[in-house]
Amino acid sequence: MSLLRFAARSMFASYYIVDGIKAATKPSETAPEAEAFTKKAVPLVQRIAPASYSSSIPESAETWVRLSGIVKVVGGAMFALGIGRRLGAFLLAKATVMDIAMAWPSKDAPADERKAAQKEALKHVALLGGALLASRDLQGRPSLGWRAEQKSKLAARQAHELGERAGKMTKRAKRRASKLAKEIGR
Repeated sequence: MSLLRFAARSMFASYYIVDGIKAATKPSETAPEAEAFTKKAVPLVQRIAPASYSSSIPESAETWVRLSGIVKVVGGAMFALGIGRRLGAFLLAKATVMDIAMAWPSKDAPADERKAAQKEALKHVALLGGALLASRDLQGRPSLGWRAEQKSKLAARQAHELGERAGKMTKRAKRRASKLAKEIGR
């Protein structure tokens, strides 16, 4: 693992870890902002979830904020420490979706509030992009599909070369056998 990658991952994850700790320990501070999101998301999630789980889905905005905070802390720690870094980055991306929904400007808000909310929402969209990109990062190594394709090409090339060598050896053996047959026949 390169020092640069470790430092970059730690810096990226630090925002999420700090924000997640704040959300998990003091959910009442951001719960009012999450209320509009939970009013729309909870019924949708309850419809999609299997019947046995739909009654267990929390309806409180504070609970959703706390859960999102926990996901941010866990995902941030995984990503920063390099333990399941791709899964950690994916968890950060999932948690950012709620942040985007909470920051999205309301149509009824005054222009200056809407402008500030747009800036906050765009920040979260940028963080989402970074988290999604990080969730696909292979640390400079090619993907499994590319490596399999290269191995397949190498095997085909080696098989072709082996076939050519076998053909040449067969011709040589045929010439030697023919030469020996002539010598014996004399």
